[in-house]
Amino acid sequence: MTSPHDQHVSNRREPTDRAPGASAAVSRASSSARSLAILLVEDDALIRMDAADMLRDLGHDVVEAEYGPDAIAVLEGQPVDVLVTDVGLPGMSGTDLADRARRMQPGIGLVFATGDAELESRGGHHGAVILCKPYDSASLAESLRRARG
Repeated sequence: MTSPHDQHVSNRREPTDRAPGASAAVSRASSSARSLAILLVEDDALIRMDAADMLRDLGHDVVEAEYGPDAIAVLEGQPVDVLVTDVGLPGMSGTDLADRARRMQPGIGLVFATGDAELESRGGHHGAVILCKPYDSASLAESLRRARG
């Protein structure tokens, strides 16, 4: 049985390439030697689409999820190098998601994409990189590099 959240997990390659049921598969964006498997969790569809496009342009494989439970399902099914998550997700916060992700995949890198500039001054979260919104491709790339440290 599928949950209402299943429809929000996306593995977009091109705007016209949407395969039903392929939500947990990771697409190959390019043959970059430094390609990472990225799980992107963002409840705002426009921000998620823009961030996914930037990540793919950087040569990474991206699985998109709108909510925490969708992301947990992805983490249960495949290895992820870096979790890039909004902090203020409805239901399960990005920090709660990060805690679960680290228990499930201890080596996962964490990037918190947030509009809360004070999060970093409050001590961050278990070595997570703070990426302040709005961000560009260069700052996103730097955040991924730091998260893989």
